[in-house]
Amino acid sequence: MSSHALTVRAGREALQTLRNGGFRADAFSTLLGASGGPKWLVLASMDRVLARHLVAGRTRPLHALGTSIGAFRHLCHAQRNPQVAFERFEEAYVGQAYEKKPTPSEVTEVSRRIFDVMIGETGIEEALGHPTLRLHVGAVRGRGPLGSDARARLAFGLGAAATANAISRRMLGMFFERVVFHSGDAPGMVFADVRTSNVRLTAANLRDATLASGSIPLVMAAIQNIEGAPPGLYRDGGITDYHFAMDFQAPDGLVLYPHFFDRIVPGWFDKPLSWRKARGRLLDRTLFLAPSREFVASLPGGKVPDRDDFVTHRTAERQRTWKRVLSECTRLADELHELIENDRIADVARPFA
Repeated sequence: MSSHALTVRAGREALQTLRNGGFRADAFSTLLGASGGPKWLVLASMDRVLARHLVAGRTRPLHALGTSIGAFRHLCHAQRNPQVAFERFEEAYVGQAYEKKPTPSEVTEVSRRIFDVMIGETGIEEALGHPTLRLHVGAVRGRGPLGSDARARLAFGLGAAATANAISRRMLGMFFERVVFHSGDAPGMVFADVRTSNVRLTAANLRDATLASGSIPLVMAAIQNIEGAPPGLYRDGGITDYHFAMDFQAPDGLVLYPHFFDRIVPGWFDKPLSWRKARGRLLDRTLFLAPSREFVASLPGGKVPDRDDFVTHRTAERQRTWKRVLSECTRLADELHELIENDRIADVARPFA
């Protein structure tokens, strides 16, 4: 069954574990955070609940894999006071404004300012030194024409990559190399579909790695030559891992996946491909949380916030709408808290379609 506001899905192993032992923080080894820009606002209140019930007080490592906005969210979790970090992030993100259609470099500069507000004065050190949270920030390094920031070459390369991806996701490796920036001594994830490099996060590269993870081609400027990583131009990790194909190897334990929708789209180019679904074995041990379709229909405009809001709304109207979404989505957090506190998640969970 589904509760009114929250959709809960669980794989076979995840459901069995939850039935046997309830929601225990240390039962989870992995936290996923998808790309999605303003869509993250529907999860903001739920993130605060998870900061208390999943991240705080655990005794074993939690590997947090995020691309784009998912990486930003995980950095809030990794700070000493995540509740305050989320407040800073919300305020800076909702408050962004543009007088006219911005250039890619202008959007990147605003994103830098949002990052700086979110991370605060000591957040980088706190995140890298967190006792149990291990960050994994996903980005891609362009190859061939996608190794250029020239608009015409970039547009041509993106078109070619989209065509290749429609044939096979593995063909994305002709155009992109996945790069996972990780804290700790070793990466916690192993990918086999596209060539992947692993780079250790440091105080010198965490900011650029996180910005690169959300650098949407043609919308934002690529991040060039990140400290400690192979030379090149780095872009949005959602290109290969928009919502994740769920086919990579993760540490033993359950996977918690709070998401904006009840559909998982593997990569950025898969959005128009209705047949391209996440089918990886990792789904078997995943607990998946998303707003129900009925709840989304009740939000302003009947939808989750997205980048189109910058075009369809004037700045003040958009900011008011996003604040309403934040307020109304506290229902999701209240429902999640009640399910965890009363050990009812297994009762309401449904299998993946």
